[in-house]
Amino acid sequence: MTRSSDNQPGDNRPGPRSETPVAPPSRRCGEHGRDARATEDSARVPSRQGWRVVIVGTGGQGALTAARLLCDCLVEHGHDVVSGQLHGMAQRGGSVHTSVKVDCGISPVIASGRADCVLGFEPVETARVLPLMSAKTVVYMNTAPVIPFILGQQSALKKGAGQYPDVQDLVDSIRAVTSHVFPFDATRLAQDSGSIKTMNTIMLGCLLGSGLLPRTVEEFWQTVTRVMPPALTEANAEAFSNGVEMGRKFRLDEVVR
Repeated sequence: MTRSSDNQPGDNRPGPRSETPVAPPSRRCGEHGRDARATEDSARVPSRQGWRVVIVGTGGQGALTAARLLCDCLVEHGHDVVSGQLHGMAQRGGSVHTSVKVDCGISPVIASGRADCVLGFEPVETARVLPLMSAKTVVYMNTAPVIPFILGQQSALKKGAGQYPDVQDLVDSIRAVTSHVFPFDATRLAQDSGSIKTMNTIMLGCLLGSGLLPRTVEEFWQTVTRVMPPALTEANAEAFSNGVEMGRKFRLDEVVR
């Protein structure tokens, strides 16, 4: 969404906490029952033991905002949701890693090889979570790199031999673990949609359009219109629609279980 960084002052909307919750998710997330799930989605998505989503990127790309909106939608429709965050100097382009676990326990930690889906906002950061992937993991990866500050400084001063990894090599390293890798330039798509700041909206649209989660595109967008200011909703509408279209192109014939 169109925000200058992930850590927004004055953002009082309910969202996931970064520490392990001290109460079961059903209490922490509200009193919505699981019977509230839409029957259409129940028919569309195979029965399974929860969903584990990893969202990674760099500071300022909106990874935390994306996770918060995803959690808001799922909680509104009766799912037990737990989310955890790992981020350092996020406002300076540092690594941001957030997990969203749906209907699968009270710990926010995703064990090695257990991620169902990875939303990678940046190529190196996507490769960084390789240990969480397995042959069943679905990866949506933005191929536009964010050059780390130290490499940019070395290049400007013509010092050192720092070099950003080849993006295709990163894709190949992920493809060696799972064949369900869908790389595309989400940053360019965001620019074409009106603003580079909507890249996280593109990625969320891709995830919802893929059909991997138990909620529909319409349900998610209804959540966005409720919790976001009208000006931001307007700015992100086209980006979300373009992301959904991309996700439908990538859609698997069967949801990976």
